[in-house]
Amino acid sequence: RSSDLKVLEEAKRDADLHHAACNVVKKPGNVYYLYRRESSQRYFSILSPKEWGASCPHEFLGAFKLQHDMSWTPFNSIEKRDAEINMIDKLLSHQTALPEIGRA
Repeated sequence: RSSDLKVLEEAKRDADLHHAACNVVKKPGNVYYLYRRESSQRYFSILSPKEWGASCPHEFLGAFKLQHDMSWTPFNSIEKRDAEINMIDKLLSHQTALPEIGRA
């Protein structure tokens, strides 16, 4: 049940993030930085708070990586998520290389 709830929460978060304004074409594999204007409008930028420096114009809400399946991974989970994806890719590539059962 808790895994079902987690999947639903992640799907809601992903849908919510896809509705944030963005003036660039979002490309899978890139990290985007979420900010909130005084008007409460949220938007993605390719500039991190560090790159903005003292001139950062709005409240920083978080950083997210856009995955190839168009889901979003929070910045602090990117390493773990990338490791999971790499493991799945390895398993799938090895699975296709396995000989068929019953062949000698």
